[in-house]
Amino acid sequence: MIIAVDTTLSISEYTPARDDSICIVIDVIRASSTIVTLLDKGCQRVYTLAGEEQTRQLAAQRGMLTSGEWQGIKLSGFDMENSPAEVLSFPVQGREVALCTSNGTRVINTARGCLELFIGCLLNAQACVGAALITARAAQSEITLVCAGQYGRFVLDDAYCAGYLLREMEVLARESGVTLRLSDASKAAGALTIAYPDARAAFRESASGKRLLEIGGKDDFDFCLQTDTSPVVPHMKLEQDLIWFSNWGS
Repeated sequence: MIIAVDTTLSISEYTPARDDSICIVIDVIRASSTIVTLLDKGCQRVYTLAGEEQTRQLAAQRGMLTSGEWQGIKLSGFDMENSPAEVLSFPVQGREVALCTSNGTRVINTARGCLELFIGCLLNAQACVGAALITARAAQSEITLVCAGQYGRFVLDDAYCAGYLLREMEVLARESGVTLRLSDASKAAGALTIAYPDARAAFRESASGKRLLEIGGKDDFDFCLQTDTSPVVPHMKLEQDLIWFSNWGS
């Protein structure tokens, strides 16, 4: 079987009409990593919202925890920042969380019309691409990696992460007898994993990584670099106009 794999290197390149593809949304610094960590630590559901006020209203109506940032800074009055490191010490077990971020949650909203949507980062790379391959194979569909970018622009960290996921996907595809047909953008993302010695080097050069370090986010920076530490694959569900995530298969 042949599966086509495309990569959009920033949300400005994404075509919402691709509603028959299996999407992996990547905002490695930090929304993707935060969502994976929330579910990994026992959060029941993560609702992703594009606006701050909508997030506050939903959380108040349903007794949810709030997590969010704008331009990297925690939103006033929210329980948590968009921070996977902070999630580790916060009591999220069995709770629902409303999450609002500068880039990732907005991109999720844009891509919501695809066939299935997963959240990917370095933390869950192997688990995520495995779920995407199984789903694409069953649906006979293509896979699209959607890099969130930064305010609609390309950023190196998301593209490097996409390349890392593609390398893991290629290994799993060979093992399962699947041939991947990579687009030029996918090949370019994969080449970044060769151009940089490791994720730390790529992240340090990225606008997102530099911004995170500038605002004192070294703990998150280091946390987001970890690879294949989580089996969690956040899977999108739709509830009227709301988007929420739980672990795939749960």
